[in-house]
Order: sequence, then C-alpha cells, then structure tokens
Amino acid sequence: MALAAVNKPNFFILGAAKSGTTSLYFYLKQHPEIFMTAVKEPSFFCNGFQVIKNPIHYFRLFEPVTTEKAIGEASHVYMSNPPTARVLKGLFPDAKFIVILRNPAERAYSLYHHMRREGLEHSKTFEEALDLEEKRLNSESFRNHCPQYLYNYMYFRSGLYGSQLQRYFSLFGQKAFHVLTLDMLETDPICEVQKIYQFLGVSPDFSPSLALHNEGTMTARIPSLQYLARKINKPRMLRDASLRLMNAINMSPTEAMNPETRENLLQRYSNDLKVLHKLTGIRF
Repeated sequence: MALAAVNKPNFFILGAAKSGTTSLYFYLKQHPEIFMTAVKEPSFFCNGFQVIKNPIHYFRLFEPVTTEKAIGEASHVYMSNPPTARVLKGLFPDAKFIVILRNPAERAYSLYHHMRREGLEHSKTFEEALDLEEKRLNSESFRNHCPQYLYNYMYFRSGLYGSQLQRYFSLFGQKAFHVLTLDMLETDPICEVQKIYQFLGVSPDFSPSLALHNEGTMTARIPSLQYLARKINKPRMLRDASLRLMNAINMSPTEAMNPETRENLLQRYSNDLKVLHKLTGIRF
C-alpha cells in the first residue's frame, strides 16, 4: 500500500519583523486556495530560536491541507537569521517567497518598543539599545541566554534588507520572490494582495477582509512588569487577567523617534539601501 504524501510548504513569508507580516498572514489565510499554518511563526528553521522545535510537530502543522494549491508559513526570523536561506534551499528548492519591508529606521524603532511591550528590552531609550547592539552581538553569554530571538535585539542589523535579500537571491533567483513595502500594502491593500495571489498561482480575484493586525502604538513604562505578567502560567485566566492589568496601568503611547537618531540610522543604512534598490527597485 502506497504511503500518503507528506504535505509541506511551497512558499514562505519572510518578513521583515514589524513590517506588516501579521496582517499579510491573515490576508493570505482567508483565500480558499491558500493554506497557512495555524501557528503563525513556527520559526522551525532558525537555529537558536524555535517556536516549534520538533520536526514531527512542524510537519503536522500541514496535515490539515486538503486541496489548497499554495501552502505556506510566515516566520520573519528566516530573513535575518544567516544560516536559514541555505537550509530552505536544501529542503524546498522550488519554494516561493513573499517579503514585506518597511523603512528600516522606523522598523527598528517599532521593534524596540515591541520588545519593551513584551517585557524583553530594558534599555530606557532606543539610543541606548542601539549603543548596546555591538556588545550584545559579541557577548557569548548574551547570545546563549537572551530570552528571545537574538536578531530581535539587533535593531540596526536586522534591518539590513539588501544583504539579507542578496543571500536569498543568490540561492533561489530573483523570480522566486515577490517584494513589497508596508507603504504599498497600506496605500492599496486589495491591489497588492491580489498581486501576491497571482504570484502564488491562485485566483487573483478574491478580496479578503482587511483588518489591521499587531499594530504597535504603545510602549511599556516598566518592561519587567510585562515580563512577570507573561510568566504567570497557572491558571491561564489569572495570567490573562494579569496581562490586561499590566497593559492598563503600564502602557503609554509611543513617542516619535528623535529626528537626529532617525537621520543617523538612515545614514548607516545608506550602502545597504543601495544594494536593496539594485536588487528590487525599492527606495526608502
């Protein structure tokens, strides 16, 4: 008796983090010819940070596939994690990739406040966190014990889109990629999502519901309180109530980035942004 074929992904949403990947995941998930894993970011092919750690559990995520043509998952860590591209090439040589990008300075600032909301970043200012980046990267202790994905603390480095895409393009070729920006998605979401449907080989006429997801406009006054609230494991009702309380008393609106910091960051990104423009035609 022939064994049933194992369902596996044929496309990935790469990222970048805090650039609209969650909204894109939900827009694609609504299409009847597209399957997206119930776990949004399995991150299985990322050394040092995995949400799904067991290969059997990873491929079980795709067991519910029935007749869908496009089978995907969305793990933004695959874009910034250096070894992942070669692993995906070895396992899924014909895969397609969707990449959504955001102004790298704005994305870095948004990621910093996301990490504070999660209780994972204790630097009091964005500038302080940027100054710590080199020390963190070169610290074996920090690399081995940081409580989250290492490159989520690399606010500058995780936004080097040019070098990240160059790594992927060299392995898969440019035609395997559909690249867009958060601005493009926000300006004309139906048009941009339907272009992605066409890229994936499914009916481009489907119109998804376009609610925004994971929009970050707040920051934590005291991140350690957020961290403690998330660490409460039992019962779940108590943990959720603690989080709601912390969110109510410990959150404040995110202030605009210091213009000088923004300008300095864009200067640091300038060479990489030239590479990005050469690869994709995208300018920030």
